[in-house]
Amino acid sequence: MITKGKPFSIEQFREEGYSGPTQGLSLQEADMYYNRFFDVIQQSKYEPGPTKMNLSAWHQNHYWAYELATHPSIIAAMKQILGEDLILWAMHFWYKEPNNDKFIPWHQDINYWPMEPAINATAWISLGWSIRENGCLRVIPGTHKAHVAHVSTGTDQSAFSEGLPAEAIDESKAVDLEMSPGQIAFFNEATFHGSEKNNSNIPRVAFSVRYTTPEVKFLMEEWGGDTTRIRTYLVHGEDRPNRNEAIRGIVPQK
Repeated sequence: MITKGKPFSIEQFREEGYSGPTQGLSLQEADMYYNRFFDVIQQSKYEPGPTKMNLSAWHQNHYWAYELATHPSIIAAMKQILGEDLILWAMHFWYKEPNNDKFIPWHQDINYWPMEPAINATAWISLGWSIRENGCLRVIPGTHKAHVAHVSTGTDQSAFSEGLPAEAIDESKAVDLEMSPGQIAFFNEATFHGSEKNNSNIPRVAFSVRYTTPEVKFLMEEWGGDTTRIRTYLVHGEDRPNRNEAIRGIVPQK
């Protein structure tokens, strides 16, 4: 059963590494952005299918996506987690069309991100229904207190080539974060999380946004590949250290 959601809890976030789901967007907002998503990938929401479109960094090119990434409900929680000075640095849509056989392995985000110090908070927002059958987000509470080396997943059904070793995972402690439209879960850079395949006939349409603080330096020479998706946006407070001048983003026009 999908819960109505509960208020964001900074105590739970600190102790368990996550909080949520909580209702962040109204149903009207969730529906509007759900429709925008399918408009951009040029599909009918009634006939969703696979897409080869790049699903990262839409907030750099679409004002509506920037507006979504900086939604007041996200900012309010991020201020509790990170303080008054907030940097938005990434956005990605996590889309699974019906009967998608890829899964996201158990992992810690910081394994993939060269940033110093390692400070990040993620908001993961479902625009449609996110349930066990279509591959909802899963977390393991309390796993954020240590970093674990990742290993090859050894299967092409994994969306990532590396993930946490099997011996590090206690599935009995996993929590399925089933969400209704507009609900949000928050977690930090080290919380174990992943998701299963979409075994249903309904798509999973969700997105994540990543926030950090101005003191963090992005070590761009270590990211490799396409780094254009990494841009920093000061969305609240001040950026006194100014450590990422070279990757400062520009808000797209309305």
